Amino acid sequence: MSQYSDELGAWWTGFPGSDRATWLAPAPGVLAPARDGVRGAMSRRALRHGLVVPAGKRERARREKMAEWRRQTVAGIREPALKSGVITIGSGFGGTGKTDVAVTLAAIYAAARPADRVILADSNDDMPHGYIRLGGLPVEALPPDQRTLSIRGFYQACAEGSIKVYADLRDAVAWLQGVAVIRGDTADECVGVDFGEQEYLTVLEFLQCMANIVINDGGTGLFAKLQVGTLLHGDKYVFVTEASQLGFWSIGQVFSRYRNYEGEKERPLTEEEMRHLNGLMDEATIVVDKFTASDPEQARWYARICENFDGTRVSVVAAPWDQALANRVPLDLGAVAEATLDAKLAMAEVVLRGADRANRKLHGLPETQTGNAPEDSDVRIIPAQPRPDRMGPDPGTPNRN
Repeated sequence: MSQYSDELGAWWTGFPGSDRATWLAPAPGVLAPARDGVRGAMSRRALRHGLVVPAGKRERARREKMAEWRRQTVAGIREPALKSGVITIGSGFGGTGKTDVAVTLAAIYAAARPADRVILADSNDDMPHGYIRLGGLPVEALPPDQRTLSIRGFYQACAEGSIKVYADLRDAVAWLQGVAVIRGDTADECVGVDFGEQEYLTVLEFLQCMANIVINDGGTGLFAKLQVGTLLHGDKYVFVTEASQLGFWSIGQVFSRYRNYEGEKERPLTEEEMRHLNGLMDEATIVVDKFTASDPEQARWYARICENFDGTRVSVVAAPWDQALANRVPLDLGAVAEATLDAKLAMAEVVLRGADRANRKLHGLPETQTGNAPEDSDVRIIPAQPRPDRMGPDPGTPNRN
């Protein structure tokens, strides 16, 4: 969506699998250093004379396999011809990495699909950090006339008719890493201005006319009415949690709530809306963020999460944590470890494939079923109906009633 290619950053052009990069591109005549060397070691003579030992055949094969996987994953992200896909990000409690997932998806889609328009809308009143995470300056430090529109301000502009065409949108929002960002509201901007389902729908209807991919960083918890509203008008639900007892518990609580939700007294849901909510839960993507595979406790809970969605269309993705993804630190995918970035790419493909499937279903097109998870990845695409009865808490799970 960005008109300025340099905004995408060096991470993309230098990342293996992009159009202009290869896995190993050493200078002519110079052998690249091997991570494992020949049979995992270098000879003392080579070290003494400063020679660089090339990777062994097995290591080269492994690298080539990963490079091919990356190329296929990027191709999978580029493949869907989305007219409009709305991806809603949610979580059961704070600190799971929800904003990290939202901004990473936005940055990857903007880089992999430069012909598309990618918009990140931050409707999270609790911790609206998406704008900061993509590199935006704190609005409190800017004069009022230099501040881009927040989501409440964007709604007011839409309602007043001052935003009518794409040029109006382009000039009203922040452009960060190729993403059009409608930032969350500051505390002062929230005062006296309601923002609920109808206001969100007004904003979304405009964005869907102007963008191919809309990512909504939604609220946290079980009873946020705005979060329900964003789901009612979304195509794909991404639930972010952690590999712990609390993370496992939150999945059961949130999914069962939405499966049985009939609305409020002043806003009952129609049968079609209830079917839509259930459909989102049936094909949701669960992201187990900040995952450490070497931690036995996390590995156990991650296995439990996967087991509970065995035989369903819910996809489960594990993504490691990286210091470069720390909260309130501007996103720099070039500084992210390769294993973490691979996991993020796999997550991006799984999520976009789900949005594409919903888009095809909406337009009565045949469903395409593709997958590109490497054999040793932490991605589970699990094809039918979830089993909420298996999501019950273990004995000793904290009582949250």
